[in-house]
Amino acid sequence: MKKLVILLIFIIFCGHYAFSQNNTLLKTGNPELKGFKTKNFFQLTLQGGFMNPLSSYFVDNYFTCSSFGFDLSYRVNTEVALYTEIKYDLLSPKDTLAPSPGYFESTVGIRFYFRPKCYRSSFFMEAGIGPYIFMQSSGSTPTANYASQTSFKFGGNAGIGGELVLTNSLFITLKGKINSVFEPKGTTTFVSGIGGFTIRF
Repeated sequence: MKKLVILLIFIIFCGHYAFSQNNTLLKTGNPELKGFKTKNFFQLTLQGGFMNPLSSYFVDNYFTCSSFGFDLSYRVNTEVALYTEIKYDLLSPKDTLAPSPGYFESTVGIRFYFRPKCYRSSFFMEAGIGPYIFMQSSGSTPTANYASQTSFKFGGNAGIGGELVLTNSLFITLKGKINSVFEPKGTTTFVSGIGGFTIRF
């Protein structure tokens, strides 16, 4: 019985040692992981894309249009980052003579990462809240008059995306989000698809 216990301890020790060796070899031998940090860093994304109206008023009055901005995040740990996203959505009215309005978005939120341990690239889910500022200059067309507007609304967004790592400090980021702007009589809803280059500091 004593020999069996000693043999069992020896097997466990050897197995643990072999696993540790394999894990070390994986980290040092896999170029995907060399010099790659997974927490305690900032990253900046310069991004552009499109936004597509969903709510009925939006669909009736605007086409799919362009969106651009940036995203600054801090990676708290391997799974979580806090971020702020600043974007401008350049609305494209269906009345071609109308002034071009836009939404200025400024949201803060949290991002959850999912990444296999032996790879640098990952995908994520995120959600944010903050002000959506609608801005429109005044103008007139044969069919309508447009008053100058600057209105502050509160809204939120959520979506999924991915980071494709090119180097340890340069990524390509792609994501799709659904946005809801809270109005007195309902919500203005649109989806956005954006992507860009991410620089990690």
